[in-house]
Amino acid sequence: MADAPDLTDPAELVRTVQWLRDKALIEALPQRYAHGLDTRQFDKARAVFRDDCTVKGSLVEAPIDPYWENLTPGVQAYQATMHFMGNQYCAVEPGADTGYVETYAVAYHMEEPGNGRDDLVMGVRYCDDVARDGDGWLIVKRTAIPVWVRGPLPREP
Repeated sequence: MADAPDLTDPAELVRTVQWLRDKALIEALPQRYAHGLDTRQFDKARAVFRDDCTVKGSLVEAPIDPYWENLTPGVQAYQATMHFMGNQYCAVEPGADTGYVETYAVAYHMEEPGNGRDDLVMGVRYCDDVARDGDGWLIVKRTAIPVWVRGPLPREP
């Protein structure tokens, strides 16, 4: 929204509020994903992706269901994970049915103490194309770009 809207116009006020709501829902998608993974509520994390979504992750590129079958045991192999979600850039035009959100994150993958394995910590950018889905939004394409990695990737056997 480059120009300041005339919020004295009721129609413009409704349009602006809807745009702000859309933006907030889009920005929440990566946060809901991270919360679901870190609390081991995998269905909650999976729910942010449309069924025809494709994902290019750190190690695998696939449609969402085969990708998810690989991701879930990979996360469960660690004692704990913590995704710290940081800066976000969100692009969506008022009234649009598609948008984009890019989220910077630090993803901690913690090994069981004393197991002899190194923890994995990654700086990553989640680049998500999103689309309206009823009254909400879903990720339709994700590219996870590793910015830096400390520790073994892939996890050592």
